[in-house]
This record gives sequence, structure tokens and C-alpha cells, in this order.
Amino acid sequence: MSDHSADARQTSAEPGVLSRAFSAFVSLLLPVAALLAVFAAAYTGRNLYVTAFDAFPPEQWYLNPGYWLTYGHAVLPAIFLVLCLINRRYGPGLTMSAVLFSWVVAAGVFIWAVYTYGIGGVRSSLASLPVMATFAGALFAGQLLCVYLFDRLRGIPWWRAPFYAILWGGILYAGLFYVQMLMSSGAPVANRIAVILAVHAGWAFFGVLIYHLFRRLIRPLPGYGGA
Repeated sequence: MSDHSADARQTSAEPGVLSRAFSAFVSLLLPVAALLAVFAAAYTGRNLYVTAFDAFPPEQWYLNPGYWLTYGHAVLPAIFLVLCLINRRYGPGLTMSAVLFSWVVAAGVFIWAVYTYGIGGVRSSLASLPVMATFAGALFAGQLLCVYLFDRLRGIPWWRAPFYAILWGGILYAGLFYVQMLMSSGAPVANRIAVILAVHAGWAFFGVLIYHLFRRLIRPLPGYGGA
């Protein structure tokens, strides 16, 4: 076999590699945009308090969630539903790539904000650096568990994978972030933990309904019986 034919084969293979890389990049755009949209919605609602469930009198203010629970807290668990939908369509490999890429984009925005407004301005808008680091680590761990559980449990019945992935991914995140924060803050702990767990349990049930609605729109990977 001549060197010319070998070089020709190598040259013809290069567009295939580039094409696959470009296709993977294009496939990441919508999943990453969806994950970042949840981040943006949670950030927008960080100062909007949920007072609809405040049923206790003023002297028992600490039992009402409205003085600390924001729409940011309530919206953020949607990220686990988004991960399940991405995993349904593309599988765990691309889903984890979307997770990592979204964190890279978030880190880039954070660096830009520090450069533009200074670290003091970022802290006043978000939180202290230890709190932000704890949040990022806890959420990333919850995302990892969500992706893993969905991949391990998907199949028949179809609802099992999204329900447990959303539930346990959210509980891991809440356990690593909120419990640690509350234990060190001196704030009332028991009722806050109960409310946060109720939020994530509610998202598990609500997320399954949304997932069911999207099943006809988002085609699954083959081999799972349409689950």
C-alpha cells in the first residue's frame, strides 16, 4: 500500500472528526442554555420571598417560611428536571458535559463580575466566598447523583428514573448546603430543613408530570422502551 493512499485516508478522516466535534458542540448548546436559564431564574428570584404559606401569627414568625424562603430557593430544583430531560435525549455522557460546560460559563460570569464590580460588590449581591463555594460544591454533587440515578434507573416504568433522580439529587444538594449552613448560623433549623425537603419532594412529583408532558417532544435514546 502506498504512502499516498494512507495520507488520503487520513485526510478524508479528518473532516469526520471535526464534524463529530462540531455536532457534539451544537448538541450542547440547548442543554447548556437550559441549565443556565434555571440559574438565571433562581438568581432573579433571590430577593423575592414566598409568603403564601405564612400561616403562623407574628409572635411565631420563625415558623413562617416567608422571612427566608425565596423564589430562588423554589426555582433552583428545576435544574434536576432539566438534567433528566437532557439525559433522556442524549445519555449521561453529554449530560455531564453540559453540566461541566454550564459551570465553566458560570465561573466565567463570576470572574467578569469580580473584575467589573469588585469582590465586595459580588459578595453583596450573592454571598460570601465560603457560602458560594459550599453552594457550588453541593449543587454539583446533587447534579452528579441526579445524572447517575437517572441513567441507572431509566426503563420501565418510565417515571421511576426522573422521580428518584430529581428527589435524591435535590436532597443531596439540600443536605450538603442548607443543613451545613443552618447548623453554623444559629437560625431555627428544624422548620427550615422541613420546608426545604418539602420543596424538593414537591419538585420530584411535579417534575414527573412535566417530564411526562415532554416525553412526546423529546425522543429518548433507543433501548429503554421509550422511557
